[in-house]
Amino acid sequence: MVPYIKKFTAWLPTVGARLLIRDLQADVREGTPGSVNIIVEFDSKEKAVTAYESTEYQELINLRLQHSDLSLTITEKLLD
Repeated sequence: MVPYIKKFTAWLPTVGARLLIRDLQADVREGTPGSVNIIVEFDSKEKAVTAYESTEYQELINLRLQHSDLSLTITEKLLD
């Protein structure tokens, strides 16, 4: 998993993204999410979709799949 994390962390700024939260020991009280939660911020939902669909990220997925099973969601920013 370390190769994925290093490459993912280095890739984020290349697509204008910022790692906001990385909680490696989440205290899940309801539902069935994993114990690791990550929130990444992009300037827009469209940029997040473009980044996800990029060749670079698709290659990162192949690294990640060897070590994890996850749920990934792209959402709009919460407005005040």
